[in-house]
Amino acid sequence: MITRVVSIAALCALTSCAHSVLVHDDPTYREAIARYQRTRHAVEASLASDDDRAMFMQAEALYRYRFEPPGRSVGAYVAQATASLIDLPVLDSLSGSLDLFSVRLRMNDGAVQLWESLLAKAPTTPLRPLALYRLGWAYRGTLAGGLPSSSDEAFDALVAKHASDPLAALARDAKQTEWKSQGAAAAWSIFPGLGQMYAGEYASGAVRVAIALGATAMIVLPSVRVYERRSDLSWHNDWPLLLTGIAGATLLTIDYSSSYADALRAALEFNERSEREFEHAHPTAP
Repeated sequence: MITRVVSIAALCALTSCAHSVLVHDDPTYREAIARYQRTRHAVEASLASDDDRAMFMQAEALYRYRFEPPGRSVGAYVAQATASLIDLPVLDSLSGSLDLFSVRLRMNDGAVQLWESLLAKAPTTPLRPLALYRLGWAYRGTLAGGLPSSSDEAFDALVAKHASDPLAALARDAKQTEWKSQGAAAAWSIFPGLGQMYAGEYASGAVRVAIALGATAMIVLPSVRVYERRSDLSWHNDWPLLLTGIAGATLLTIDYSSSYADALRAALEFNERSEREFEHAHPTAP
């Protein structure tokens, strides 16, 4: 109990010393706001109802929630390591809450839910082509299950049902851009580092693979040694084997959880870069 209290107190001290999370002079955020304003003017000029415009822009605000990703705080790493050592669930939760980027990972889910709801509520809204175009991009960054469509389906619906709309030509090109699935990044992260490699971050992935292999060796080799000497084990002589195994298990746990979150971040950033490059190459893109 004392260990837990001390750990929580140390974490509180770390979080109180954290840098400000407010958005200041951030070029990524400024660009996102500029794109939002451009879309707002287009939506206001449409013949859509007030309710449709409000719902669309609520989704647009979620979709354009972008900023330069801050570095992961020391407190997040300490919380994660401590949770691995003493198995205190509140520390697992705290380690995630200290990482502001985790908020960004869920914004596309909310945006897709709202745009899909708009299309279901008002299937003939003048905003339908733009909503389908946005869905084509936004689906690439979703994590939630149960959503009714996909990126390719949204782009295909735009091309098939609104062929004369200028957005249809953009959708054809956008569909061909390279992107990374959040689900695939999560699946590859079954082994730490492979998710980063899938998202194109090979150096980070190689480091995490090496850490996982080293941690696994710290578990397996002492276990083999213990089995071989099972008849004459003693705490006095063999305590380093136990501590090495515990250290390896802790390190592997941290590597797993941090690699999973980092692979999702890498996939999201890959998709946002791809979209940004597309927008710069297609000045008429909304």
